[in-house]
Amino acid sequence: MKRRMCWMLAMGTLAFGFVASAELTPIEELGRLIFFDDNLSTPHGQACAACHGPEAGFAGPISEINAHGAVYPGAVHVRFGNRKPPAAAYNVFAPDFHYDEIEGLYVGGQFWDGRALNAIEQAKGPFLNPLEQNNPHDKQVIVKIRNSEYAVFFQEVFGWGSLRDVEEAYQHVAEAIAAYEMSEEVSAFTSKYDAYLAGMADLTEAEMRGLALFEGQGNCAACHISQPGPNGEPPLFTDFTYDNLGTPKNPENPFYQMPPHWNPDGENWIDYGLGEVLGLPEEMGKMKVPTLRNVAQLPYPEFVQCYMHNGVFKSLHEVVDFYNTRDVGSWPPPEVPENVNHDELGNLGLTDQDVDDIVAFMGTLTDGYLPEPGRRPLAMGAPRTNTRPTGAFLAGGEIRFVLSEPRVVRAGIFDVTGRQVRRLIAGEMCPAGPNARAWDGTGDNGLPLVSGTYFYRIEAGPYREARRLLLLR
Repeated sequence: MKRRMCWMLAMGTLAFGFVASAELTPIEELGRLIFFDDNLSTPHGQACAACHGPEAGFAGPISEINAHGAVYPGAVHVRFGNRKPPAAAYNVFAPDFHYDEIEGLYVGGQFWDGRALNAIEQAKGPFLNPLEQNNPHDKQVIVKIRNSEYAVFFQEVFGWGSLRDVEEAYQHVAEAIAAYEMSEEVSAFTSKYDAYLAGMADLTEAEMRGLALFEGQGNCAACHISQPGPNGEPPLFTDFTYDNLGTPKNPENPFYQMPPHWNPDGENWIDYGLGEVLGLPEEMGKMKVPTLRNVAQLPYPEFVQCYMHNGVFKSLHEVVDFYNTRDVGSWPPPEVPENVNHDELGNLGLTDQDVDDIVAFMGTLTDGYLPEPGRRPLAMGAPRTNTRPTGAFLAGGEIRFVLSEPRVVRAGIFDVTGRQVRRLIAGEMCPAGPNARAWDGTGDNGLPLVSGTYFYRIEAGPYREARRLLLLR
């Protein structure tokens, strides 16, 4: 007799042969374990999440030892860095650092000053920074991971013996962290504005006015791109370029009081950003344009959130007001007066109400928004439709997905090592609307796969999604 098989959604719904959920893929889960492991510093106690907390949108969280919200102590708590940590979420999508010959400017990379080529290279830095996690060399990090509870899982993901060679293993550590930072848990695209773009939410009058000002008189969208990309990619609210906004020094920055061994210039230290990395006078004072996603997230109301690379401003209203009146108000002088951007900000002529409305709009960029129950997405071709697929999922023994326009699609089933065991869709053009492809639990050879953990992956244009599933027999 043919046995019926069942699969389970995260909510517990029973249907066909597999247990699936919106969990992380194996490499993302490994990255999460490393990201939150506070045993990977010297002394132990500081994880990556210490400076990139989920409660603060994976940017710099605020705590009792960091109530000023500017910069953060390292594993050795008397040592402070010199900048506010940028967000780990969304910045991971930055292109590799390069010079754009057409635009005539530098783009991409990681850190405020672009010193890391990409997110993988960035992930290698904090472990070995004496002002952060303070490990003397990469071997010490790998030895700790070899002795961790997830050492076997690490080798399930990257292959048995993948922890033997220190250099190779350290590369895998960075790859896993970057994968986690790109996952839906970190870079979720679940803000009210995302729902608005999909027709699943309405903005308030203040938020609508703020959006119009953000894209118009306020000129914010010149660098913080607010509209979907040419193929419907969700906006990242940054163009990953570099700019000197004329930001003043932050006198509360504890780095000024660091001993000469760490800061030989003392209170005369100047942060030259990209210019110091490249050694180019014309780039002095420029910092990477940050994403504005989750910029309004305030996890600790009892403390003040801080903004800009040095945390000098204490509210979003103050930031927007600075953009608005920098050249006509009574602001402190810029830390680096050379190369200040006078073309796009400084005297915007916004009213106090305009500033409030722009801040209200930025409040719609916080992840975790729940659309109204029963609200349907916009119809195909409607002005705000995002061409990113609405999702892929398992149901009734099928991979089901929805496309808002025809797309070339690739999909397959993979084991925990990342090896494809069943090709479901091999670069076929799929029509707009609902699509499905059956899977009976067999591999490419037609034989049943053994019970265990797998994940399916689907690619449709710029969209990528992978989900873990448990095959039961």
